[in-house]
Amino acid sequence: MLTKVSYKLFTENHVFDDLTDKQSKILIAAIKVFAEKGYSNSSTKEIAEEAGVAEGNIFSRFTNKRGLLQAIIDPVIQSIFPATLNKFTDAQIVDKYTTLHAFIEASVKDRVRFMEENADVLKIFMAEMIYDDQLRADFQDQFASSATFYLENINRNLSMFKANQFLVNWANTEILRIMWSVVAGLVVSYLFFKQPVTSTEINHTVDALTKALSQKMVD
Repeated sequence: MLTKVSYKLFTENHVFDDLTDKQSKILIAAIKVFAEKGYSNSSTKEIAEEAGVAEGNIFSRFTNKRGLLQAIIDPVIQSIFPATLNKFTDAQIVDKYTTLHAFIEASVKDRVRFMEENADVLKIFMAEMIYDDQLRADFQDQFASSATFYLENINRNLSMFKANQFLVNWANTEILRIMWSVVAGLVVSYLFFKQPVTSTEINHTVDALTKALSQKMVD
């Protein structure tokens, strides 16, 4: 029987709307099994058992195991990730954030919450990104074509903090790379090593980034 699976972004973006109840159970089961065992170590038989359906039901809609993987990965690349990116705090107007610490805190908590709500899907996606050259290329192309709003807003926000002498005067690309490299450490630990992300760790991460990127710390 199905246990709790983290895939909130699929429901929010109506991925299941065109699927029957049985097909939705199959896709959710695939997310669970792929996340737990990895794509290569999973079988359609295991997925069918997890979903509580006959194995033949998988083939009639998804063709094979690869088809199931594509049914998970394709929506993330084509629509979900671009739409979600623009909802993150750092892509919004920063008028309500009076300090760099508040802005970084909201941004980090956004990512952690998104990770926790979608852990299984993200684990599958990240694992496949490592090994699949075509998937990486497709993702890069989609990001380049759909992230304009996010990049424009985040650059405007960072420039505002620089103008107010809150933020170190480095290239925005370097600042973003530092911020998300640190957050990526939390994500990898949580997804692949089952290390919980506590409020204390989040606070320490926010404090460390604020100190590292503060104009006062480098003067």
